[in-house]
Amino acid sequence: MKRIIIQFGGTGDLVRTKLYPAYDNLIRKGFDFTTLALGRRFSDRGDFLASMVDSSVSDAFLERLDYLSYDMADPNATDLLHDRLQQIIADNTEIELIYYLALQPSLYEEVINQIQKVDSQVSCACRISKKIVVEKPFGFDLESAERYNEILLKGFSDKEIYRVDHYLGKEFMQNLLILRFHNDIIRKIWDNNSIENIQIIFDETHGVDQRLGFYEKIGVVRDTIQNHIMQIVTYLTMNEPVALTPEDISMEKVKVLRSIAPITDFHMGKYDTLGASSNHEVNTPTYAAFKLSVNTYDFTGIPIYVRTGKMQKEPKSLIYIKFRNTTKKAMHDETIAENGVIITIHPELSIDICMNLKQPNTSWKSKPVRFRFNQAETFGANTPEAYEQIVRKILEGDKSLFPTMQEIKESWRIVVPMLEEDIPLEVYPSRALPSFVAGLSEHDGFTWFA
Repeated sequence: MKRIIIQFGGTGDLVRTKLYPAYDNLIRKGFDFTTLALGRRFSDRGDFLASMVDSSVSDAFLERLDYLSYDMADPNATDLLHDRLQQIIADNTEIELIYYLALQPSLYEEVINQIQKVDSQVSCACRISKKIVVEKPFGFDLESAERYNEILLKGFSDKEIYRVDHYLGKEFMQNLLILRFHNDIIRKIWDNNSIENIQIIFDETHGVDQRLGFYEKIGVVRDTIQNHIMQIVTYLTMNEPVALTPEDISMEKVKVLRSIAPITDFHMGKYDTLGASSNHEVNTPTYAAFKLSVNTYDFTGIPIYVRTGKMQKEPKSLIYIKFRNTTKKAMHDETIAENGVIITIHPELSIDICMNLKQPNTSWKSKPVRFRFNQAETFGANTPEAYEQIVRKILEGDKSLFPTMQEIKESWRIVVPMLEEDIPLEVYPSRALPSFVAGLSEHDGFTWFA
C-alpha cells in the first residue's frame, strides 16, 4: 500500500519540532510513507528543507518528503494539490491518503471543502482509503467542538477521524494502565478505601508571549485542562476494561467523565509580565488550581487536586497518589510517614513507591524510602517520543491512543464554568505560585506534594 501524509500547516512549529522527527524515526524503523508538506512560507522545496528539516535526518526520509507552496485562499490551490497527488500516486494500485491538519480549528470547514474537492478529482486504477488527523484543542468549547465534528463528518466517517491528544502517546500514560491493571498488589489498594487524595501538578517555566496571539484565544483551560488533565484523570480512575482495546478503554473513560460534575471549585491567574513585551493588556488565564471528584463506587470521596500553569521557577510534571495513614494513628506515632505513589513525567519518567523501613541504630524508628522505576535506566534512553507513537498508531489504524468525540464532549462539559467571561484573575509574580495554590491546600487541609 502507498501511504501519503498530506501535511496541512507543513511549515509550522509543531510539524518542524515534533512531526518531521517522528516521521524520520518511523521511516528509519521500516515504515514506508510519503509526506507532502503544504505551506505558504516557502516558494520551493529547497528553501523549505533548509529551514524546516534538521540536517541529521535520514536520506530515506528526505526522499519521501515533498513540498507544495499552498495558499488555501488561492482559487487554484486544489488543482495544484490534485496534480501533485496524481504524480505521487502514479501507477500504485492501493492508496491511503492521511490528511494531517496542524491548523487552527477555525480553518477546518474550508480545509474539508478543499479535501472533498481534491478527493472527487483523484482518478486512478486503484483502491483509495483515507484518514484525517486533527490536533487539540478540538474546538474552543462544547458548542464549537460539536460544530467542528459535524464539519469533519461531512468528508469522513468517525472511524476515519483521529483526534490527537499527544499526552496519550507518552509512555507514562500507557504505564498508568499497566501499573494499575497488571499488578494485583496495586489493583487491590487503588480505591477510596486506601487513597486519601490525588494530586496532579503541571508547572511550566516558559511563558506564552512568543505565541501570544494564539494563546490569548486558548488560555490554560483549553491548553491543558480540558484535554491532558481530563485524560490523566480517566486513566487514574477508570475501571479495568474487558480488554485493552480502543473501544473498551474509551467505554470506561467515558464512564469516569460522566461521573464528574462541572468544576466550580477553581481559581485562576495570569503572570505579571503577560503581554508586557507587546504593550498589550491580556486577560487570559495562565495558571489554574482546582478540585474535582470522580463519583464512582471506587473513587467517590477522593478529592483530586490539580494545579497547572506557566512561568514557574522550575518545571514540575507529576502525579501523587497519597494513601491514608492509618498506621500513624494506630501506633500513636506522628513520625510514621504516609505511603504514596509518585509518577514523575518531567524531567524524566519515573515511578516511585514510598514505604517505611527501619532506620539503622534506632529503637524501631521507621524512615520513608523510595523504590524507584526509571524508564531510561530500565528500557534505555531511546524510548519513542509521544508523537512517534501517535503517528505509528495512525499508520497502523489503531485508535487506542486517541480520545473519542464522546470523551471530548464530556471533557468540555466539565470545564464549562472555567470558560466563563470576566472570571477574576490573580496577577502572580513570574517564577512564583499564585497565592490561591496555598489557599486551596489550607482550606482543604492537605499539603501539596511539591
